[in-house]
Amino acid sequence: MADLPEDFDQGVPINPNTSTTIEGDGITLSTSWEASANLSRGDSYLTRETDVRKRIFEMTQAKHNISFMYKECLRSLIASFNDIGYFDGDGKFVNIKCIHGNPERTIAKLNQEDNIILPILSIAQTTSDNDKDRQKYESLLVHEKYWDANKNRAIRILSLSPRAVNIKYQLSIWCKYLADMDQILEQVRLKFNPEMNVPTSFSTLAKAMLETEESTGSYTAKDKDDRVIQKTLNILLRTYIPSPKFLITSTGQIEEIKIEVK
Repeated sequence: MADLPEDFDQGVPINPNTSTTIEGDGITLSTSWEASANLSRGDSYLTRETDVRKRIFEMTQAKHNISFMYKECLRSLIASFNDIGYFDGDGKFVNIKCIHGNPERTIAKLNQEDNIILPILSIAQTTSDNDKDRQKYESLLVHEKYWDANKNRAIRILSLSPRAVNIKYQLSIWCKYLADMDQILEQVRLKFNPEMNVPTSFSTLAKAMLETEESTGSYTAKDKDDRVIQKTLNILLRTYIPSPKFLITSTGQIEEIKIEVK
C-alpha cells in the first residue's frame, strides 16, 4: 500500500456526509458515502418470528378477549373449601357449605332468613392488582407444547405472555360455638401448607396463601337466641390472566385454538 503524502493531516476527520477527494503519489481517494442512506437494516428487516409476533399481537388486540378468569378462580376457591366440616355432640361429621358473598351480605341473610344452618363459610373477592415481581414483557412470545390426541402428535402453541395478577379474597367463618370454630380453623390452616393449589382450566400452578386472620367478634342475629361468632381470613391468590393461544398450521396460517388444561 502506498504511503500518504507527508503534508497529509491524519488528525482531521473526514465528514461522511460530504464528497471529498484526496490525491497523492498517483492515488485518488474519493469519499461520497451518505450516512443517512446507509442505516442498519436491523431496524426494518422482518424476520419470521417478528412477523409471527406482530400478527399474533394484532389478532389478540382485535377481538374481545374475555377469559372469565376471575369467575373461574372464585369457583375453584369455593370448591376447595367445600370438604370442610365438624364433629357434632354425637360424634357425627357434618359437612359445611361454602357460599359466595361478602360479610355484609351474609349478615343480612342471617337476619332475614331463619333456615340458614350454622356453621357456614362465605368467600368474596376484595381487590386485585398487577404483580410486578412476576411481570413479563408484553411482546414476549411464549412457546408451549401440547399433545393432540386426534392427530396423535405434539403441537406447538404460541401466545403473548400472560398478565401476572394478585387477587385478594376474604374467607369468613360463621359459627355458634367456639368448639366448632376451632375445628374449622384447623382444617382451613392445613390447606395452606404453606400454599394451596387453586387449579383452573387455564393453569394448575396457581397458588393461594393465607395472609392474615381477623377476629371480628360476635353479634346477635334477628330471631336467634344464640350469638353468631365470626372470624375472617385474608387470602392472596397469585395467578395469571391468560392470553389467547394460536397454532401455526403447515401452510403458515395462524389459527386461534382452545386448550383445556387437565
